[in-house]
Amino acid sequence: MKLQLVSMRRRLLAGVLALASTGPASAHDVWLTLSGDAAGRRVIINYGHPDDRPPAFADKVIDIFAISSGERRSLLDGLEAATESGIPVAKTKVFADDGHTLIVARYDNGFWVKTGDGLYRNATRRLVPDAADSLWSGKFAKALTGPGAPWQQLVGHALEILPLSDPAKATPGTRLRVKVLFRGEPLAGAEVERGDGVTAVPEKDIPRFKTDAEGIASIEIVKPGQHLLVIDHKVTPSATPDQANVDLYNATLWFSAAE
Repeated sequence: MKLQLVSMRRRLLAGVLALASTGPASAHDVWLTLSGDAAGRRVIINYGHPDDRPPAFADKVIDIFAISSGERRSLLDGLEAATESGIPVAKTKVFADDGHTLIVARYDNGFWVKTGDGLYRNATRRLVPDAADSLWSGKFAKALTGPGAPWQQLVGHALEILPLSDPAKATPGTRLRVKVLFRGEPLAGAEVERGDGVTAVPEKDIPRFKTDAEGIASIEIVKPGQHLLVIDHKVTPSATPDQANVDLYNATLWFSAAE
């Protein structure tokens, strides 16, 4: 019990320090990457931005599944805190991957309030009734372990990026068309950001691609290797207006483009 309390205190302290220095963690992304070869694969849950990496908390992951060959396997059991290249992440146990797997996860980032002194806290207005602002944050992530994964499968996330062709077969100089869905309906006029989850890019230089009336964006592929597509969507009023002013949804899709 003592060790558990020490671990919890360290985790909470890390979260508080990150909030004090970076502002609203609710605006950060959650994305999935991989470690190990196909026979000893693990999924890594990443949180933040390339230049801003607060801890990813395993107990905030609602569910995480591996989908391949018509099979849907939960990877939630054994999910734990870990470090990857010195960065605090959450990591699954080893699972067998045929190299053609779709990984999907949901992450409840909870309620956030902005205090009168401008700091953000992971709390509701029940404890901070005079909050300057408040929101709820939910995050949805997808990743492909290789070509031929069931990329076309809708998984039913509240906010979802659905490729219209196999992202792992995309090559530099081509465009990948994706459809953005919110609650199952096309989301028009939204901006999909393109990055790699590793390289820090100034906000003004992040490539963005707007969805059309059918919720479709055409993403330019400029290099091989890791790609991370990100979209945020705000809804006002919140579904829980007594606790939050806004609901903030975030969705990501990670894949590796062909060499």
